[in-house]
Amino acid sequence: MSERLEIGEGARGVRTLVGRACGLDASTLARLRNYDEYSVEVVLRTPFDVLASRRAHGRCIRDGAVVAARDLLEALSGPLSPTRTELEIGPAHDPSWPGSLPPREGFVLLDEIPADVVRRLSDEGRALARQFSGPLGPPASLLNQTVLTVEGKTPRSLPMRMIFACTSLGLVPGPGVPLSVPRHLRVSASGRWTRIDAPFGTVYHADQSALLMSIPATRSQ
Repeated sequence: MSERLEIGEGARGVRTLVGRACGLDASTLARLRNYDEYSVEVVLRTPFDVLASRRAHGRCIRDGAVVAARDLLEALSGPLSPTRTELEIGPAHDPSWPGSLPPREGFVLLDEIPADVVRRLSDEGRALARQFSGPLGPPASLLNQTVLTVEGKTPRSLPMRMIFACTSLGLVPGPGVPLSVPRHLRVSASGRWTRIDAPFGTVYHADQSALLMSIPATRSQ
C-alpha cells in the first residue's frame, strides 16, 4: 500500500527542501506528521545528524508515516494545485526511522540570529572542513564544535552541524532574495531539543547527552 499525503499551499517549498535533502543523501527518509488542524509537516533526516522540516497546508492520511524521500520527491514533481493535491507516495519505511520526532509544541524563543552571521560561520566551517576532512567527510569534532551560545532561560550551544544543515539545504536567504524575506533566524528550545527557524525551513537537533543524563544508572547487584 502507498502512503498518501494531501498538500496545498506551500507544496512547492516542501518540494524544494525534499529535493535538496535528496541531493545530500539519495537514500534519506521523510516522516509525515499533522502539525496542527490545518498543516502538515515533512521532517527529513540529513547527513549532519540534524532533522530538517518544512510545513504546508494539508494533511497526511497516516500521522507519523515514514517514506523514502526520493518517492516523496517524485510524487511532488507532478502538477500541484494551490488548493489541495492528493499524492500517492510509495511504501512505508517506518522501521527504518531511528529515534523520535521533536515535540510539536512547547518551544520557547531564546534569540534571533542575523542571516549574515550564519552564512559567515558556515563559510568558516567549510574552510576548516576542506582542510581536515577525510574519506568519511568532516570530522565529528568539527560538526560538534560550538559556534554560537544563545542566552536565555535555557542557554543553548549551537553546534556547527546545525549551521551546516541550514546553509546546505538553502534555508538561509542570500543577498538576491526579495526584501520582504526576513534576514534573521529564530532559536528556540524545548527539553533536549533545539530548533532553528529559518525563512525557508526549520532544523532540529537533540542533545544526546541530556538524554543519557535522564536515564538512571543501573546498580550492580
